[in-house]
Amino acid sequence: MAVVFGGLLTVAQAADTGLDDPDPARQRPGFLDLGSLPLPAPPLASGLPTTGRRTVAFFVRPDRLDEVCRALSGGHRLRRTSVVIVVSGPGACEGVPTVADRGTQLARSYGLRRPRDGGPPMGYAVVDAHGLIRYRTLDPAVADELDEVKTIVGATP
Repeated sequence: MAVVFGGLLTVAQAADTGLDDPDPARQRPGFLDLGSLPLPAPPLASGLPTTGRRTVAFFVRPDRLDEVCRALSGGHRLRRTSVVIVVSGPGACEGVPTVADRGTQLARSYGLRRPRDGGPPMGYAVVDAHGLIRYRTLDPAVADELDEVKTIVGATP
């Protein structure tokens, strides 16, 4: 039994990356309003977040921008939801408003935690139609988890 649990622990630790949250309980918790939420969402770009409409802000590192852009341009459109990409360096995503956040001030203002490697966060925040942050998380695999993002958005007023 100890060998089985030891093997499972090894597999789980190997799956972690430097982009993960130091506190696993705060990464992708799966429910809205964790901790101090909801909080007013700071502005990201002209008209974003959009009042009267849910908004998803994807916080991305430049080296992962292309995979997020491809995922968003594929069949995973977020209907009736404004989308903005906040990139911690140079880069843009065609057809999606993109905001530079080189000093990670926007990520901090949205309450995204610093990942294990100490670099810029990679994840997303969901803002409700009233302009309140209802969900935020680190998610280094967000490009592969857009169905999960849709679920969170669907649960957001």
